[in-house]
Amino acid sequence: MFEKEIYELTRDDLDQYPVWFFPMDDTVDDELTIRPFKGDCQTNDYQVIVRADFVANDGTNYVGYVYWSNPNNIEYVKPVLFVNDEDCVTFWNGMIEANWDDYGEEQKALRSQFPLKYSSEVVQGLESLSSKLEGLYYLDGENIAFKS
Repeated sequence: MFEKEIYELTRDDLDQYPVWFFPMDDTVDDELTIRPFKGDCQTNDYQVIVRADFVANDGTNYVGYVYWSNPNNIEYVKPVLFVNDEDCVTFWNGMIEANWDDYGEEQKALRSQFPLKYSSEVVQGLESLSSKLEGLYYLDGENIAFKS
């Protein structure tokens, strides 16, 4: 059975398998384990991530993923974009204030490319999710804030 930790996921993995899920049962060591999903997705049964295409304001294309969710809100879809084969930017930081200083130069270059638009693939019974990103998002008290 092919599986890996979510933080080990690469752009190539998403090209090979556009949908991954978190098994969350006794067959895995922890909650970070993901597996490729084959067949129709039943989103009620698993948390699922789906390959997404990102387009910067200058037309540059990137690949990443979103957590498939309805509603399509930033705190639920938690978009992640790969700037190269392995390095990524996570656009949802939860209760931790977002900080561009946590990223390398290639990732920081995205700051000049906002807004970014994303659209997840229509695969395995899941409709596409799409929206626009203005920066790194986080929860500031009870409000969602971002740093561009």
